[in-house]
Amino acid sequence: MATTIYQSIKLAMVSLFKGKYPAYDVFCEEITKTQNDEPEPDLEDYIFLDIIPAGSATVDAEHTDRRVLVDASIHTRSESNADYLTISQEVDDLLRPVFRFEDGGEARAITVPDVACKVVDRVLHCTFTLAFRDSIQEPPPLPYMETLDTSVKPI
Repeated sequence: MATTIYQSIKLAMVSLFKGKYPAYDVFCEEITKTQNDEPEPDLEDYIFLDIIPAGSATVDAEHTDRRVLVDASIHTRSESNADYLTISQEVDDLLRPVFRFEDGGEARAITVPDVACKVVDRVLHCTFTLAFRDSIQEPPPLPYMETLDTSVKPI
């Protein structure tokens, strides 16, 4: 279970990409198969999701505006630009116009205005920003102190 909004977004992203590309390995934290000196041969089709908290701004006592930058790095065995063009359209269709996820049992939806895609070093990068307002649920205030009776002795 997710404990922060960022973990909720991460879990939803992994699930979304695994659902669309079941044959691909989907990673979020680290690609453990590349931590060795020699990469393993079965790591050909993969998606690495880099989820970066990009900012939080206080709106008022109960609301915070948040931004989360997401970079989906997609690698295919073919490393073909034609394949990457097809995948970039599929990713755009997958994410826009609305990304949906669940946070603390509540359904959330964030409008994704644009997805930018480019190929760098034979890896497709689809980058987008999630910008949303988060409500902070404050605990109910404690009751005020009752009247205090005091007595003062003259000096």
